[in-house]
Amino acid sequence: MMIMKKKSQMVKVNLVIENKNWKSRYPTVNLFLTKSIKKILLSIFPSRAIAFEISILLTGSKNMKNLNKKFRKINKDTDVLSFPAEEKNFFKKDFTLKKKLYLGDIALSYQYIEAIIKKQNISFDDYFKKMLVHGVLHLIGHEHDSFKKYKKMNLLEQKIIRTI
Repeated sequence: MMIMKKKSQMVKVNLVIENKNWKSRYPTVNLFLTKSIKKILLSIFPSRAIAFEISILLTGSKNMKNLNKKFRKINKDTDVLSFPAEEKNFFKKDFTLKKKLYLGDIALSYQYIEAIIKKQNISFDDYFKKMLVHGVLHLIGHEHDSFKKYKKMNLLEQKIIRTI
């Protein structure tokens, strides 16, 4: 009998919690994020046995507004911001030669997410996972600057969310 070992991915999550609301909602937020990011990356790169690293900032409205203003010239709060470490086309090439890959940074705003879930009457967990997936997809080159790209990204997002 032959035992097939599933390829495993190493995922390192560098976490900075800047807003105490995150810690009260998720006392084990580091574990939650590591498990979620691992599942997201496994569904995107099922056969890649490379180590991924990602940084996540859990912040609030004030800092998110500052980041959005500084990097996107938009003076308002938002739910998620992504700062990719690689060029957009990097993931279209064969990057299996790398042993370790730093994907980039994601920032999430607690108050903005809370406002959205109250308006849309959905759970915090569900929307938080959706924003994690959305952020990771941006890190690997996905955009939604046209309806066609939005539709493609949205379908992929929904498919990945079902796996986590």
